[in-house]
Amino acid sequence: MLVAAPSPEQVDRALGLIVDRQAAPVTACAYLGTTPDGIRAELDDIEIPWRETLRVAVDDSADVVGAVLVDWDEETGRSWVHGPWTRDEAMWDEVADALLDAAVTLTPATVQDHEVSAAPEHERLAELATSRGWIASEVNYVYVARSADGWPDAPATVRPAVDGDLEAVTVIHEEAFPGTYATARRLLSDPERVTLVLTELTELADSGRSTGGAGWVLGYASAEIQADGDGYLDFIALSPGARGRGLGAGLLSAIGRAVLAASPNGCVNLTVKESNAPAVRLYERFGYAREAELVGYRSRPTD
Repeated sequence: MLVAAPSPEQVDRALGLIVDRQAAPVTACAYLGTTPDGIRAELDDIEIPWRETLRVAVDDSADVVGAVLVDWDEETGRSWVHGPWTRDEAMWDEVADALLDAAVTLTPATVQDHEVSAAPEHERLAELATSRGWIASEVNYVYVARSADGWPDAPATVRPAVDGDLEAVTVIHEEAFPGTYATARRLLSDPERVTLVLTELTELADSGRSTGGAGWVLGYASAEIQADGDGYLDFIALSPGARGRGLGAGLLSAIGRAVLAASPNGCVNLTVKESNAPAVRLYERFGYAREAELVGYRSRPTD
């Protein structure tokens, strides 16, 4: 079975295959949504043009029976393989391994940490990843909120992050999310992101870190509006000394309100580890509804 870069006609066929396979958790990739328009928007938003990394498997009649693409970040040395997708289970057995090889081969030599992700129901992807020695993460819950009803007011000590906050945010970010896909510098510099910091001018000053902005940084939250119009809160953390004092609720309220206001779809999504019971309780207390479960499989996990 040939796996290669697609012809222009095969790109359209591959897109149709991707849209079809994204409709069910047993075949979907976690990095894309489920609606045709949303999938197209998310693909077009990938920093590395997706048509350049798209690889397809074609049968003897030149019909597209499988597809895969990949995105990567040289700063963190990580890649995210979107797919593989195949027409059916029999075709998966025949070409999924070759498709994954094709995607990984496209990444620069400096990128050595590769990841695929899907719902736990996608057992074939789990088998493919583990056959290569890739390590499964714990289950992550996907939550969504569409209203701020019942949320506490955002505290006055939450403000937009500024360049002078970089050192403080970096320390908190790297302690809370080691080896993650985005650096603190990127969180503060990306114009498509909303990044807030929780500060304290007097009380708890010894719990945070000095900053070039106003006040001491005790925590931060960062979110983005995705290409499909959904808001996604991917980072929220407090410094160790500021935890257990009820400060997280105010920070969560502030970033959640900002994302709801900016999201064309009027929603904020987030993921949280199954084992993080305090965070799960906080999100559910805020009215976040659990919509899905995800597992990542990494070639070089850090946790």
